[in-house]
Amino acid sequence: MPAKLRITPLAGEPFELTIGNTATIGRTADNTVCLSGSPLVSRQHALIRCHDGYQYQIIDLGSRNGTLVNGQRVVMPMTLAPGARIEVAKNQIVFDLIEDDISSAHLEVTLAGSMAGVASVIRPVALLVCDIRGFSTMAEKISSSHLAQQLGIWFREAGNLVTRSGGTVDKFIGDAVLAYWSECNGQNVNCAATLQIARDMLALAAKTTWANGDPFQVGIALHYGSVTCGNVGIDAQRDATIIGDPVNTVFRLEGVMKELNQQVLLSADFQEHLPASEKLTDLGERKLKGKQQLVRIFGLG
Repeated sequence: MPAKLRITPLAGEPFELTIGNTATIGRTADNTVCLSGSPLVSRQHALIRCHDGYQYQIIDLGSRNGTLVNGQRVVMPMTLAPGARIEVAKNQIVFDLIEDDISSAHLEVTLAGSMAGVASVIRPVALLVCDIRGFSTMAEKISSSHLAQQLGIWFREAGNLVTRSGGTVDKFIGDAVLAYWSECNGQNVNCAATLQIARDMLALAAKTTWANGDPFQVGIALHYGSVTCGNVGIDAQRDATIIGDPVNTVFRLEGVMKELNQQVLLSADFQEHLPASEKLTDLGERKLKGKQQLVRIFGLG
């Protein structure tokens, strides 16, 4: 369902906006919520995204002055309840849901749930999950303000890598990003391009350190499969959200990464769509949690 923002800026008159799947907050005119009269607002300050058709989260994008929800600083992606009060450099925003024809009571909302009442298509996609390693430990070592800023910068830069390559960021879940690539202009899904984004993310992480000097490390899982893609609510303003067994599989694949001591894991389904020249290490078949069939896994060569 769509949502409404009631904005009371520091400079200018209050106004309201109806938002769909994604809304950005920042100082420049290309943002959904433009707070140009506030120099303490970052160019890209925060992002609001809708997950599963009804659940909205707000993510700070590494802003210097932070984002508050009901007086609490946003560190991890934070779910917005109706009536939530968002503060961006003393600009006030109130979040509310707008009931539409699709009731959340009729939606089975899980990673492999149904999309009852939603126009949808089945589409092959390349899936990528990128998870920050050691995040819980780091949260105990550095201040919440440093943690929030670094996590936000990572989400912003990783998201930019995805979108510039023609992919879609589907979800931010805790300290992880789920992204996917589908057919484009009649061309098949380019798994080689998705693998390159994984390498680009590793390179980006390698150039990053935490505030205390510790290395910033990520793990990336890649899978290929057919998912259900659908638009919910205001089609023109919403990106597709994806569900299906391949989404579960890529998260399960990410879950065995530490056990195999790998930074990148690829399923055989993904590997089959790569050029034969791509050198990978066959790590054998594994039993993934919740799956009956064994999954063959590869690492980078």
